[in-house]
Amino acid sequence: MIRKTLISFLFLLPALGHTQKALTLSDAILKAGTEYAPERIKGLQWIEGTAEYCTVKENVLLRSSVNGRSDTPIIDLATLNAALADTAKLRSFPGITWLAPDRFRFHHNSAFHTYTLGTAKSTKLALPDEAANEDVNDHSGAVAYTVDNDLFVQELNMVEPHRITVDGADGIVNGQAVHRQEYGITKGTFWSPNGDKLAFYRMDETMVSPYFLEDISTKPSAFDKIRYPMAGGTSHHVTVGVYDLKTMSTVFLHTDEPLDQYLTNISWDSEGNYVHVVHLDRITENLKLVRYDARNGSPVATLLEEHDDKYLEPEHPAQFLKTRPGQYLWRSERDGWEHLYLYDTKKGLVKQLTKGNWAVKDVIGMDPKEAFAIVEGTGMIQAGRPTGALETHLYRVDLKTGKTTRLTDEAGTHHGQLSSDGSYIIDRWSSTTVPGRYVIRDSRSGKEVELLLGSKDPLAGTTVGTIELLTIPGENGDFLNARLIKPSGFEAGRKYPVLIYVYNGPHVRLVQNAFLGGASLWMLEAAERGYLVWTVDGHGSADRGRDFEQAVHRHLGELEVMDQMRGVEFLKDLPYVDADRIAVHGWSFGGHMTTALLTRYPGAFIAGVAGGPVMDWGLYEVMYTERYMDTPMENPDGYAATALARNAAQLQDDLLIITGGKDDTVLPQHAFTFLKACVDEGIRVDFFDYPGHGHNVRGKDRVHLMDKVLEYIDARIQP
Repeated sequence: MIRKTLISFLFLLPALGHTQKALTLSDAILKAGTEYAPERIKGLQWIEGTAEYCTVKENVLLRSSVNGRSDTPIIDLATLNAALADTAKLRSFPGITWLAPDRFRFHHNSAFHTYTLGTAKSTKLALPDEAANEDVNDHSGAVAYTVDNDLFVQELNMVEPHRITVDGADGIVNGQAVHRQEYGITKGTFWSPNGDKLAFYRMDETMVSPYFLEDISTKPSAFDKIRYPMAGGTSHHVTVGVYDLKTMSTVFLHTDEPLDQYLTNISWDSEGNYVHVVHLDRITENLKLVRYDARNGSPVATLLEEHDDKYLEPEHPAQFLKTRPGQYLWRSERDGWEHLYLYDTKKGLVKQLTKGNWAVKDVIGMDPKEAFAIVEGTGMIQAGRPTGALETHLYRVDLKTGKTTRLTDEAGTHHGQLSSDGSYIIDRWSSTTVPGRYVIRDSRSGKEVELLLGSKDPLAGTTVGTIELLTIPGENGDFLNARLIKPSGFEAGRKYPVLIYVYNGPHVRLVQNAFLGGASLWMLEAAERGYLVWTVDGHGSADRGRDFEQAVHRHLGELEVMDQMRGVEFLKDLPYVDADRIAVHGWSFGGHMTTALLTRYPGAFIAGVAGGPVMDWGLYEVMYTERYMDTPMENPDGYAATALARNAAQLQDDLLIITGGKDDTVLPQHAFTFLKACVDEGIRVDFFDYPGHGHNVRGKDRVHLMDKVLEYIDARIQP
């Protein structure tokens, strides 16, 4: 008998009465962010350069002060439209970015507009209709953008844009994210603080073998060509250019060899003289932060270096201080947890600022004097009680002493926004018992000084069950966080079938102490079909520290499967679980896990649905796979053990495989390889393709997807 360890039961309870309505699958998907989401405050943000905040109500922008005069009108939609330098008018008040106490910017009709309070007009910076990857500089107002694979900059009061590159073509990409958006890379352009220079990525992928995805919208069908570097294969080459808007010239940083290294986490110093790049070698064991002279591209100094025998994955650039130009904040897991360090460009490490068994997740801001930083981080994580990973809290970190003060006591998930004067924090938070709460806190003590909104439960009038957060024993003596959803009207004396929803891949955590416990709303609808919905975050998942995450190294998908089976054992030991009716579903890494569970533990499950599944890590991308698995040449046994087509003959239970026909993340070849193995072995397997869709099925078609998933499980799991 496996020991049950319940850390807490947190319930989402349906309201009582006769007006309850059923939650439909369509509504659970299409209205999850609207009707069934906790109430939000539209447009809530601090006004730049003040201790005031703004909101939008009935298309009127309002100004409020903390515990003082509130809801003072600033401008309404009609007035803004009258000032708009555009024939296409706004239908609702736009999302804005404050540039100064009296000036804000917004995007509308392929243009950036800036409005100054007290004037009767706005300025407009128009871009071509085909512009993409727009990146605006707050100081100068100039906008970098791409057209196809070339990079441009449009300045205010200039008729023609700067054309920065002319070599964009098939295999040559400028100004866009590189390295397949791994290692914290989400964009391809990086403005200097005052907007006079622009650093940008150039990616040469001509040496990467083309891969073709079928497009059935033409007659006959055509094939879209992408470049997809597979594990162990040839990778692309990346360089970093710096364009000077004054001289209208470009220099490239002398980043040198090897050409397939990763150039990540680009940042500028506070004065705009130097560009900083994190170099990560392809084996992902060594990194260095290099400072480059922005005028000539020459390396000036290596500011720091790190090594890890398994892997490193830098995701955050060095953050340079404005008041102390020679100092910067650096984030690292070197002591086993993601923490903040203070460095000096000449002296090196000054101080480790945060410490302990918790992880810094984000730096949300600093006061004007940069005496302290406000960060988001997990709760404290103790052996046997990993509940700290379920929560996100706000902390104040003194940049001189490192003294760290937790500002939020309420259990849950907190996200903060610091006022520009550093006095107050807007805290948006929720938990499994608090649908949503917006409060203003004192940034020194964390004391709540004003309640802005306490959201009502959007499911109060809908029939739904309960959500419980638990902890269970996992492999290696570790404890794992889990979530159990029960249907309304649950009866402990009955036997219920179970649907396991799984991901369990790196950088993802599905269970959290937030609204719905981190679950998707469709899971509550699924529970109303008469079964329990179960999820476990096993080894490799986020926010549990370096050792917990790195435990999967070179064996991606093996230890995690054992963790999931620990969850199955736990379920079978519950008196209300029908051990003969357990199904599993997951997407992407979860699709791999679903297939692995069914092929490694035949007969343990009644059915599985694997969406967008990785079936062979040798077919997955270089940047992700080699970090966790090394190359196929270095780790042949690890790749062989996790190549699921080799286990096709072991499949006994019903399995539905789903792909997107134009999935450029997990290529359709993964599914086809497994299907071919099943055919070769005489194993029956079900398959469905969503033509034209990428790695996931979005929009209204997602209703079709989840209906198909749940109908497949219903037909096999229901008595």
